[in-house]
Amino acid sequence: MKWYTLENGRLCLGTDKNRLANFHIATDVTLEANLSLPLLEEHVELIGSYPEDWYSDDTIENKINNTAKHFFGLSQTAFA
Repeated sequence: MKWYTLENGRLCLGTDKNRLANFHIATDVTLEANLSLPLLEEHVELIGSYPEDWYSDDTIENKINNTAKHFFGLSQTAFA
């Protein structure tokens, strides 16, 4: 699982296309530079649950969005 940007700069979290299980969340964070970064333990800790539990979590989109804002939303220039 990794963080990555779409062509429009929107930050997403998801699985690689070749994986059996497909997961994709687009966040409200927009970056000026492309980003491809693996999901790290500190990201999972802030989200508050492990990826295998996310399919049954009704609030996972909000948790991932808040985590993206925390780690990437305030420091957008770090990736430029």
